Amino acid sequence: MGHKVPPPALRIGINKYWSSRWFLGKNRQVFLEADYLIRKIIRENFPKAGISEIIIERKSQDHSKIIIKTARPGLLIGREGQILKNLIQKIEKKVNPLFEKKKLNPPKLEIDILEIKKPFMSAAYLAEVAANEIEKGITVRKVLKRLIERARQHKEILGVKVKAAGRLDGSTIKRRETLSWGRMPLSKLIADIDYAERPVLTKYGYVGLKVWLYKGDKKEYSEDVTT
Repeated sequence: MGHKVPPPALRIGINKYWSSRWFLGKNRQVFLEADYLIRKIIRENFPKAGISEIIIERKSQDHSKIIIKTARPGLLIGREGQILKNLIQKIEKKVNPLFEKKKLNPPKLEIDILEIKKPFMSAAYLAEVAANEIEKGITVRKVLKRLIERARQHKEILGVKVKAAGRLDGSTIKRRETLSWGRMPLSKLIADIDYAERPVLTKYGYVGLKVWLYKGDKKEYSEDVTT
């Protein structure tokens, strides 16, 4: 079997930067597990908030900064920030026992919400929109065509590829549907390729959905999360 690497992981250090930004020599396994739990809790609690990326920064063991890029910041913040406060409490309830088990002080959590200005240039947001439409019973091919049309509206996007696999539209035998437009140089490491995958639960079972967006060539990466 082939071992496939997602395009962003293959381009780390070339034109992509780490989503976990810290280096702690001791007890790093605890912090890795904490990062996994943090991302899982956020995505499970806000499956339709248009979250494209979750960045975790740790400048010390006592402080953790979580940066969430989303197309719908209001869903995460809530009135007077109440939803955000509840999210911090949920994360602390799940994550703090990991540190207490190792006799470490749980880090103080800080969450920043960044709004995505052009959500349809985000592969994660496009995958979420398509997943919602497939769950509603719209035919898969129609959803994929609509996704490509939405992406093509932005001149910055030079290529789109979408793939769905499973019991599409309730077929008795699982199959794959792939549509593409423009260029998609996956083997070109300086190519700026945004990638997202999402499982879609239908009444016939799970459908796997994958989205690739090619945004031209980029030889440098930026640590600035606001870009």
